[in-house]
Amino acid sequence: MDADEDVGFGPEGAFAGLGTSTTPDADPRLTQSASSATTTATTTTAPTGTQSVFAGSASANSGAARTEGTSNGGATATTATPAPKRRGWIFSASYYQQFFDVDTEDVQERVMNVFTAPHRGNFLEGVVKGNPDLYVPIWGGATLVFLTALGSAWGKYNTHKNAAWDFDASTVSLSAALIYGYVFVWSLIVYLTLTCYAGVENLRVIDVWCLYGYSILAFIPVCILATVPVELFRWLFTSACAALSTLFLMSNVRQRVLTSTKGSAFGVSFVSFIGSANFAFALVLKLFFFQYYYGH
Repeated sequence: MDADEDVGFGPEGAFAGLGTSTTPDADPRLTQSASSATTTATTTTAPTGTQSVFAGSASANSGAARTEGTSNGGATATTATPAPKRRGWIFSASYYQQFFDVDTEDVQERVMNVFTAPHRGNFLEGVVKGNPDLYVPIWGGATLVFLTALGSAWGKYNTHKNAAWDFDASTVSLSAALIYGYVFVWSLIVYLTLTCYAGVENLRVIDVWCLYGYSILAFIPVCILATVPVELFRWLFTSACAALSTLFLMSNVRQRVLTSTKGSAFGVSFVSFIGSANFAFALVLKLFFFQYYYGH
């Protein structure tokens, strides 16, 4: 054997590659499975803080998905507009709660408008703003009823000081019929005339009741000032309060009559009629309760 002849231990011999590892080509499916296992193991051994971040993100995403989620029948938005308040049945107390939905600031602002700005005529549009109340028409009317009866009795006592104290309880029922009849019954006739005959739109009966209810507040000072035992002063006080109440009514009714389809002639005559009726109410109030002549 030739010394230089390769007997199999060289790189090209029979035992070539004995010192190096040779493996067959790997199956791609096995390689993909191993890669997936490695990724899973890596994710499992992630730090706790990283897992918390991932968990928070997943929760946020799932919450957003629930908020903006859709059903099989179509998209359903969870942020729907709230349903309107239920007023209840007309014969239930909850139905009338909406007519007393005012606070102290609202009532003060409306009362101040009667005494400080009766000529502006913006009571329903600028002050009430679509939220009329029955608080003052009912309780303000009750205040005027009892003050009228009390002031009438006190005025008679000042005029007839030698006579014994005599309080006529019938003045309470008489003043109640006069005041509440004017505020609710007469104003209902005004409302029907404006809506049915004159064609005034966007006017509710609650608006007219609220307007007349606040207008009678101007007669409350009469119950105090008309107790002075001087007839001329009593007439002056009553006339001044009646003029204030009439100006408030006429200016606000005029704003509504302007939208009438009957023309300016009807508007002028109707507003004048409203003012005359209010002065007639003041006259009846004066003659029935604050006319303290001897023998009355």
